[in-house]
Amino acid sequence: MPKKNYETTQPTKIDSSSEETKPIQAHKNIFKAPVKSDTTPTIESEEMVIEESKSKKTRRGKWVWLGILIMLLIAMAGSAIGYSSALKIRLAEETNKRLVLATTQFELALQDQQAGRLDMSLQRLKYILTIYSKYPGIDEKLKEVMLALALNQAAAPVTNSTAQPAITPVATRDTRATSVLLKQAQDQLAASDWHGLLISVNSLRDIDPKYEPIKVDGLLYYALRYNGVSKIQNGNLEVGLYYFAMAEQLAPIDTDAESYRTWAKMYLNAASWYGINWQKAANGFSQLVGLVPNLMDISGVTAKQRYAKSLEGNGDYLQATNAWCDAVSQYEASNGVLSNQGLVEKLIQARELCANPPATPTPTMEPDISTPIPTNAPE
Repeated sequence: MPKKNYETTQPTKIDSSSEETKPIQAHKNIFKAPVKSDTTPTIESEEMVIEESKSKKTRRGKWVWLGILIMLLIAMAGSAIGYSSALKIRLAEETNKRLVLATTQFELALQDQQAGRLDMSLQRLKYILTIYSKYPGIDEKLKEVMLALALNQAAAPVTNSTAQPAITPVATRDTRATSVLLKQAQDQLAASDWHGLLISVNSLRDIDPKYEPIKVDGLLYYALRYNGVSKIQNGNLEVGLYYFAMAEQLAPIDTDAESYRTWAKMYLNAASWYGINWQKAANGFSQLVGLVPNLMDISGVTAKQRYAKSLEGNGDYLQATNAWCDAVSQYEASNGVLSNQGLVEKLIQARELCANPPATPTPTMEPDISTPIPTNAPE
């Protein structure tokens, strides 16, 4: 048998000593994924980056504008508050200055009055009305000075000079009549002859409107004021209101005169509903009954009488509408103000109807004759 080559067929032994000494690496990836280079981005990633950058800039811009708007609103609010505060301060300063000036003029007017300079005192008081009309005590002091001016020459004798002037003057109005009328008006004021005073002052103004204007205005004011009160007391309400309006053009009217003016207006307003709307008339006259029950108009009918008649008239209306119980209350109120036999009879009847109201008749339906009724009768 041929001898086999042992060396060629014999497997070679692997030297494992070197392999055994090497540590085994566990969980080691044999294949590695290719790593993309940052220096070469793709087209899609570039667009995403650009869009994200734009979105961030847009959001940032909105916040910036919002902040600017908030700052503007805060600045505007601060400016408005500051302007309002400055305006209030300026108005307060202006009012304070006018008050100081009015106080100064009032003190000077008192000094002028004590020194007899009534014309200057009156001018100062009228000036106070233009700058501070609500100054305390100005109305009373103004009337006091005007009265003093009106009475200033009451005791002064009327002198008639007969001396011929060196130079012949131009023909003018006869001042002797005006001086006589002025003295006469002052005497009438002292005697409280208000009707005569008004006639004298009007005559004086007709002769010479510019004669002693301050004194004449003072006399005219008192003539108009007291004649206004007298007219209202005698029932001439419209004339009295007219006199008050004329007097108020010269100086403010006092509290008493203002009360008469208010009452006259209330009477005329309530009388406008008299006989038209009894309820409104009664409401209006009810306010006057507690204040001036004897106040009347040109007819001579007092507020008390008109109030009682308004209540009775309202009761008549309620009874006519079958409201008998409501009519009873109106008749009773009228009877409590002024009673008469006719009113008592109405009250008794209303009470009986309220206690035993009559039966209301039931309405019946009548056939409509305009619609023909069909018949089935043979011919």
